[in-house]
Amino acid sequence: MRHFLLLACLVSSVYAVRAEGLVTTLVPPTDHIASGDTVEVAFVVFNPTTAAMRYNAPARLAAQVIADETSHVVELQADQGESSLITPGAFVRYRYTFLMPRAVSGRVYLEVMGADAVPLRAVFLAKAAPTGTPTMPKPPATGMEEPVPAIAAVDRSFWHRFGAHEAIYFVYGGEAPAAKFQLSFKYRLHRLGFEEDDRTVRALQFGYTQRSLWDLNGNSSPFYDTSYMPSLFFESFAPPPEKTDARLTWLGYQTGFQHESNGGAGADSRSLNTLFYRRGLMLGRAEHWHLIFSPKFMVYVGGLSDNPDLDDYRGYAEWMVALGKGNGPTLTYTGRSGKSFGHFSAQFDLTIPVRSQLLDFETYLMLQYFNGYGESLRSYDRHSETLRVGISLVRLR
Repeated sequence: MRHFLLLACLVSSVYAVRAEGLVTTLVPPTDHIASGDTVEVAFVVFNPTTAAMRYNAPARLAAQVIADETSHVVELQADQGESSLITPGAFVRYRYTFLMPRAVSGRVYLEVMGADAVPLRAVFLAKAAPTGTPTMPKPPATGMEEPVPAIAAVDRSFWHRFGAHEAIYFVYGGEAPAAKFQLSFKYRLHRLGFEEDDRTVRALQFGYTQRSLWDLNGNSSPFYDTSYMPSLFFESFAPPPEKTDARLTWLGYQTGFQHESNGGAGADSRSLNTLFYRRGLMLGRAEHWHLIFSPKFMVYVGGLSDNPDLDDYRGYAEWMVALGKGNGPTLTYTGRSGKSFGHFSAQFDLTIPVRSQLLDFETYLMLQYFNGYGESLRSYDRHSETLRVGISLVRLR
């Protein structure tokens, strides 16, 4: 369990930046912002130490606004720059404003350079300004202008093309292999058929998922098995409408190619290739109780020489059902039946949001139960039953 606690501490630490013993974070606006509006954000400074500490709030902060594939340099201006003495366990909240660039809409990332060039980030939604709406003038700056660091105007990666794919989690249980974790992302290679007034995202995506079973309680804590799953697929994804009276909503589909292997040698080697099609639909409204059903159908291509009877245990379909309420708890069921409906497998994932507004920290507490065949690719033909608990950074649906 000590390994899990250590990982949880490491994960939570990436959401805040320490500056001279103080913890700083950004709190984004809660409402939709229109392009051209003056945006207000909160800059929170927390003192986790046992001694009172003084913080000098800068009058201006260099930042950049990133939306879609463009970035804009902006400057956050404080109501008034001031020095505050923060007692142990207390925090101070400063108000900053900036002018939202024109023609920026959708999911917006605000990045502010923090201490030691480590950026602070906040995410919020912006809507396009109505035609003919005048741009609000930029508030006049007082005193001498501070130059914006060049690093704030330079894109250092294409991270805005990355997105959530499958679940990301770390769970731990009492049965060997005790730990299980999964990493997953997708990267947009090319957008297809996109129009500004169309909420549907159509794109060619590269996906990658890695799932590992880790025998933490064994000698030298070896990895029992790891599955590497790169994929190339076309995605047409329609986010659920914010307000609708429809009882059934089609969420879109994915179709493409996926390779899976465990990198093993000899008798432990496993690999397969599939062509897949996955569809999603939602019953109910996203902000209230709703049910998401997402079946996945696949065919094996290129043979199964490393595991000739794998289809007997995995079959040709996988179904996912998720019951949840808004951004609250969600129970997800993922199941397979095998080729002849003789090898049933089921996995239940219960995720409960855990939030800290003070530290701008969010994650999910996760309880996972697996009963069936093929929790790992190496032992696809062996039955296992396991209960694990941990954290999830991205849940399945």
